[in-house]
Amino acid sequence: MRAAFARELGGIDHLELGELPDPTAGPGQLLVRVHGAGVGPWDVGFLSGGFPGVALPFVPGQEIAGVVEAAGDETGIRPGERVYGTTFPAGGGFAELAVASAARVAPVPGRLSFPEAAGLVIGAGTAYEGLVDKGQLQAGQTVLITAASGGTGSAAVQIAVALGARVLGVAGPASHDYLRGLGASEVFDYHQPGWAEQVRAAVPGGADRLFDAAGGPTRDQAITAVRDGGRVISIIVSGPELVLDRGITGESFAARGGRERLEAITRLVESGQLRPRVAAVLPLDQARAALAQVAGGHPGGKVVLQIGR
Repeated sequence: MRAAFARELGGIDHLELGELPDPTAGPGQLLVRVHGAGVGPWDVGFLSGGFPGVALPFVPGQEIAGVVEAAGDETGIRPGERVYGTTFPAGGGFAELAVASAARVAPVPGRLSFPEAAGLVIGAGTAYEGLVDKGQLQAGQTVLITAASGGTGSAAVQIAVALGARVLGVAGPASHDYLRGLGASEVFDYHQPGWAEQVRAAVPGGADRLFDAAGGPTRDQAITAVRDGGRVISIIVSGPELVLDRGITGESFAARGGRERLEAITRLVESGQLRPRVAAVLPLDQARAALAQVAGGHPGGKVVLQIGR
């Protein structure tokens, strides 16, 4: 099979394009002919050696969408089905064929292309887990979302709106109209001094929840706009730990994913309440360029590889 892979770790410059043996599906696994593969900062991290136990040669790609080529025993899924899901942490998505656990894939929403579906797997899955499972966001509550224009942030805005929450977005000014179009009631520019004070002025007492996809100083300023006793959920697991007071609770987490969460995402897509924000779709032979775009930060949405036809 044709694949983008690294024979050694040390950065995205080690990625090359070539042929590798076709993988095979074991019990509970699927062999998927990949047509779309999401590109994320985790792929950059794997190639840089930031995750232990990586087997070489390593094929990046933790998000896939394609057609089932073969199914192991007891999967309940047949060849020919269109699926999307995660291959984390083994990777393998930057290739014509990839192996995934049947427990971590679901049917592709009918209205999405393969690249669009692949672009939702981790971003929307993380947003759903953070807002629903960990944040327990309820209708009528107010949630502040940082890095709201990115792949995860834009999914979080839409999911929160679908839950009936009031959404406040934090993003650069070029994305403000886009976020209002997704349903954010107000949007704040993190470049502007005092933006957190503007949030507190808009929401007397502070926001009920913070969904943080930015980290760093933006996260720390956003915490000041959370009400006493509120809750902070951050998807940034590296760097300084959360510092919380005033009875605020919170945690940082990395999403696990699974069929049940993907099915929830599918329902939102099919009802018209969630759509992916794809910034770029590149062919497999431009995998290194796709990784560089992600590594540079602020790609303006999801970067996806289109593999095959």
